[in-house]
Amino acid sequence: MTELLLLVAGISIGVLACLLFRQRGGSATSSPSRQIPTRPGAADAGQLSRARALLDEISEGVLVLDKRLRPTLLNAAAERILGIQGVEPPGRVPSEEVLVVARRAREEAAEVEELLTLWFPTRSTIRTRALPVEGGSILVILDDVTEESLSQKIRKDFVAHASHELKSPVAGLQTLAEAVHQAADNDPQTVERFSLKMMAEATRLGRLISDLLDLSRLEDAAPVPDLAADLSTVAEKELAQVRAAAEDKRMHLRPSIEPGVWVKGDEQQLGLMIGNLLENAIRYTGDGGTIEMSVKLQGTSAIVAVTDNGIGIPLEAQGRVFERFYRVDRARSRDRGGTGLGLAIVKHVVELHQGEVSVRSELGEGSTFTAVVPALEPGSAAGSLAAG
Repeated sequence: MTELLLLVAGISIGVLACLLFRQRGGSATSSPSRQIPTRPGAADAGQLSRARALLDEISEGVLVLDKRLRPTLLNAAAERILGIQGVEPPGRVPSEEVLVVARRAREEAAEVEELLTLWFPTRSTIRTRALPVEGGSILVILDDVTEESLSQKIRKDFVAHASHELKSPVAGLQTLAEAVHQAADNDPQTVERFSLKMMAEATRLGRLISDLLDLSRLEDAAPVPDLAADLSTVAEKELAQVRAAAEDKRMHLRPSIEPGVWVKGDEQQLGLMIGNLLENAIRYTGDGGTIEMSVKLQGTSAIVAVTDNGIGIPLEAQGRVFERFYRVDRARSRDRGGTGLGLAIVKHVVELHQGEVSVRSELGEGSTFTAVVPALEPGSAAGSLAAG
């Protein structure tokens, strides 16, 4: 919380208090029994309106409590954070957690700051700062840091998961290297077997690092460029990239790609999305299986769908498959070379392109992943490219 915010809040509160006192007929010389409420003059009304508007422009909640901790003034942000509607000011603060902080500030005659979790009107994380002000009132500043706290938790969890995932192939490489060293002189067959395993672990480690870098770039990516991207051509290129892997498993690739499907976006990111969908389908479909991919226009949307007849996904897991490092079967995923990041990359790319991704699956029968992003209107693609 900045000192500037406190200064602005203090000035606004002071102006409001003075104006409200004048409106109620208060003065140093008047007798309380003879005070007569007066209508504010035009100047006073203007100042009052400007002071209230200034407080309402502050994104943090500003709340003033009297000596009995009853609210005497609050701005629009405080009303939103505390779930107060239609009453100005309310008879009491509806959050005991906020009152505890205010009470401490009053009792200690000092500033108190705490990070609170409020459950009404919604669950939120609020950085709360309370400090005594002149006249015995308590000024409370409420800063909603829910998104910031969530981002920090996600980042912390990501680092923990990434460390765990990296540890496994590194430990495997270390163990295999020791075994190769011990068998180097008298057991060539063991050396060859372990060397092949080392190559597999190194490949897995390289794939994991590559996916981590891709995901990191996507999370920090700027908005997609205002350029036309040929989704049909991108899909053809990604299909060619995975054809060899599919042939190794004797799989049938059945593409249905409409020409001239254009979207606004980043071709490299779109390639990551389609490539990961295809690799995911190949990885979790048995030898001799079938992979279908379609790219088409439907109204104002460009639709990419990848369907396989592989192992499928249980219903209870379908809502989580786009989470980072989530695996339906961790052991099976590792055996198949999965990193747990491919579908998270897909989701990030689709969301960066203002679209949505979904999955439909039956356990043991296969899955269909569908990405829908806004399409460019016919004729606008050429103009956009020419302008670029």
